[in-house]
Order: sequence, then structure tokens, then C-alpha cells
Amino acid sequence: MGGVLPRGDRLPSLTGLRFLLAGVVLAGHVLTLGRFFEDQGVYEAADASSMASAAAVSSFFLLSGFVLAWNASPTDTALRFWRRRLVKIFPNHVVTWTLMLGLLMVTGTAALLPVPDPGLGEAVRNLLLVHAWVPDMADFSSVNPVTWSISCEAFFYLLFPLLIRPVQALPARLLWPVIALVAALVVTMPLVAMAITDEAAPGSWSPLSTERWWLIYFFPPVRLLEFILGVVLARAVQLDRWPTLRLRWPLLALAGVFAARPQLPEEYVWGAATCLPVAALIPVIATRDVQGRGNWLGRRGLVVLGEASFALYMVHFPVLYAIRVQLDQRTFDTVTATALSLVVSALCVAVSLLLWRGVEMPMMRHFARPRARSAPTAHPAPDGRTAPMPQEDPTP
Repeated sequence: MGGVLPRGDRLPSLTGLRFLLAGVVLAGHVLTLGRFFEDQGVYEAADASSMASAAAVSSFFLLSGFVLAWNASPTDTALRFWRRRLVKIFPNHVVTWTLMLGLLMVTGTAALLPVPDPGLGEAVRNLLLVHAWVPDMADFSSVNPVTWSISCEAFFYLLFPLLIRPVQALPARLLWPVIALVAALVVTMPLVAMAITDEAAPGSWSPLSTERWWLIYFFPPVRLLEFILGVVLARAVQLDRWPTLRLRWPLLALAGVFAARPQLPEEYVWGAATCLPVAALIPVIATRDVQGRGNWLGRRGLVVLGEASFALYMVHFPVLYAIRVQLDQRTFDTVTATALSLVVSALCVAVSLLLWRGVEMPMMRHFARPRARSAPTAHPAPDGRTAPMPQEDPTP
């Protein structure tokens, strides 16, 4: 080790991984919020789905920091970066926010939401992606509930231009101490939350009080630690400071954490317990891509679905909500409910591809980059020959 790995702009296996992570969230929500099964034992057996979904969200935060740092260009500017991020996330958010709010207004019920119908204030804060900052379930779970994580991402994007330069300037010898420090902060935060927040009230529907749950899981500055960890990990891989590991070892560590679920404090179920194995997994996958040893995650079909994973994450709840309202409170035997769950999941994927192709891609194509300047006019060079006008550096 000690050199610099060849840098590629594309890490296809990580793109394919994004679809698997979005699929975990989709499966968890179809199962726990769809409520298609009449056998209540299914929901008791599926208690681990909350930990899997939380691990997927934690992985998204790590991946976000890793990929943005991996593709960061020294010629980029904060304004260009913010413009690309705004065009990337906001159109899909506006479409799904409008769809979900329309469904709530038409049905007059928040049948799938654990909170009352959103008021004007909650709806506006959700639209502006500032709702994760409010320690009230009526806010951080309002309208399209999954957008709390996009509220966190918006905060990460705001800070990224300020974070990336110091990380890029870190001497290679300090990368591992910084990784260790950030990782320690991630696993310490649940202890901090336990020390400064109250326990859940007796008989509460949740084992965690709302304030503690919000501080551990929804509060953007706490989740920023995972994003920063992803940024520093990307730099470690770029500078070839990541050890050679077989894929099986972080996967076995992750499986061990899930096996220990019954013994874990509830505060650690919501991301902190799974963060470190996932943080080890992402660099291993990225390194294999860079070295030309990618795996099945980089196959074209999965990569396309990975590109549409943000659309899937954003649109699956409105689709699930609309179907659940149509079915009213009906439940089904296990075979029928399983088949229905698979059909609903496939429908969510199909709608996400439409959203990706019809909204996200055109918006990125037309608005993510500044308009090209008109064709440059030739002007005399000092030696008398003609030379082109200088042009702006290309946006990565």
C-alpha cells in the first residue's frame, strides 16, 4: 500500500448496491405498513425488518459521502455542486410530495401514518426539507414520511463543499485516526442520547421515547457522522490506505450484528450497530471495482435499477398508501398476502423507473449544469495566429 489507486468516475457495484438497499426499505414498508397479512404472527416474526431498514438508511448516508468524495473535482465550485444536488433531489421530492398530499386530501385519512394528517406548517416544512430538525413525529413523519432522510441529505449537501477540502488535505498517515474517531462518535451517540433524554413512558407504542428516537435516528447533525465517515473512507481508498479484505469478512460481521439483535439495546438497533460493518463493506466493493474485479452488483440491469433507486425510495410510500386505501382494512391469507406484496413491490419499481426517466433524468440533463456559452469567437493570439476564447472548466 502507499500509492494512489487509479480513479474512476464510475463505481457500478456501488450503484447496484443502492438498489438492494432501496429494496430493503421497500420490503420492510410493504410488510409492516401494507398490513396485507391476516396472520399477526407474520408481523411479530418481521420485527427485525426495522433493523434492516435502519441499516439500509445508514448505508445510504455512508454511500452518499463516499460517492460524492470519490467524484469531487478540484475545479468544482460550491454553487455548481449545490445546483446539481438541488436538481437531483428536489424535482422527485416535489412530485411525490404533491402526490402524497393529494392522496391525503382526497382520502381524508392518514391510514398508514403513525401521526394525524399534516397541517399547513408540517406540509410546508416537509416541502422545504427542514422537517427532520423538529423533534415531533407530526413533523419528521409528515406527508411522505421517508423524506426525513432527504432532509438530512440536504444538510449534508450544504456542508459538503466545506468538508471535502480539509479531508482532501489530510495527510495519509492521519486518515485512519480520523476514521477511528468518527466511528467512535457514531457508536457513542446512542449512549449520549440515553444520558440526556427520557425513557419511553410506560405502555408506550414504542420502546424509545419520541425525543430519544428522534435524536438517535432523525436528527441531521447526528446522521452527519455517517456521511463524514463515508467521505473519509473514500479518501482512504483513493490513497490506497484501505487494507485488502475479502468481501466475506464485513458480510460476516454484519450477519453477526443481526444475529445479536435480541441482546442489543434498542438504541443501537437504529443504525449504530450496523454502521461499522457496512462502513467496512463499501470500501471493499469500491476497491474491487477500481481494480477491475467487480461482482454481480455491477451488472447492467442492477446498475440501471440503482440509478433509479432514489426515485424508488421517494415514490414507494405514495404507491403503497394508494393501494392500502383502495383495499381499506382488508387482510389476506399468507399465500395471497405474499403474492400481493410481491406485486405491489414490482409496481413500485415500475413507477420509480417512470419517475426516473420522466422527471429525474430530464431535469438533470437540462438544469444540472450551467448552460453552455455560445460558440467562442476567434481572436488573435500574441503570435498573430487565431486562438479560441477560453472556456469554463467542465462540471464533473
